[in-house]
Amino acid sequence: MRKKDISKKVLKITGGIFSSLVDLALWNIFYFYEVGPLGHPAQLRKAEFLATRNLEGFNCLTLKRAIYRARSRGWIKEDLTLTKEGKERLEGFIPIYFGKKKWDGNWYLVSYDISERRRIIRNILRDNLKRLGFGKVHASLWVSPFNFLGEVEKIVKDYSLSPFVILAISNQLGREESKYLANRIWKLGEINEKYQNLIQKTQDESLENLIFEYLAILNKDPQLPSELLPEDWLGEETYLNFKNHLSHFSK
Repeated sequence: MRKKDISKKVLKITGGIFSSLVDLALWNIFYFYEVGPLGHPAQLRKAEFLATRNLEGFNCLTLKRAIYRARSRGWIKEDLTLTKEGKERLEGFIPIYFGKKKWDGNWYLVSYDISERRRIIRNILRDNLKRLGFGKVHASLWVSPFNFLGEVEKIVKDYSLSPFVILAISNQLGREESKYLANRIWKLGEINEKYQNLIQKTQDESLENLIFEYLAILNKDPQLPSELLPEDWLGEETYLNFKNHLSHFSK
């Protein structure tokens, strides 16, 4: 199987959380054997590892190569336990549920006008805004209910973007009620529907088999303050279902 095909398969299996079989193997070792239901990794047998549901579609040689690469990069030890670096690598991919957060009533805005000639830097800024949880009002105006302007200002300074970027704070954004505005910007209705469908699936399937589906939804969830969420928001209920399975990736 070609590397590109493997990457596509891993992306599909993990809902976009991982793109590398090495990282999926790291997850399985850590989740199923260090903190999950199958016991300590010292008891790990090759047959058990290969039978892990999300690895079924990969042949033995491909998996051996993934384990070898993980070991050569210092992410796992000889006994297949993860090193500190391996755990830190995993933590960099796993979205965190932060719990309830209060809103100070302000919107934190980033507006920019960066020419196509500087599109690479413009994309870097945009990617960082997404990473910080900003929502796009339109192509060059992004907003967050949390004050990450300090982090944005550092990016602006590092890339000499001060002439092209405006940072602002406002307690009113347009004439639309804040809750409806948040729903439109972050598509909260669609996210909530995914939570609802996932909760229904937990009645028939094990949480282990649904963990990546949950993480993929959580990755899209901006985790807004309760004041901005729909009345029937299911984010916390879904998290409580999966809480014990993600305790090692909690804040």
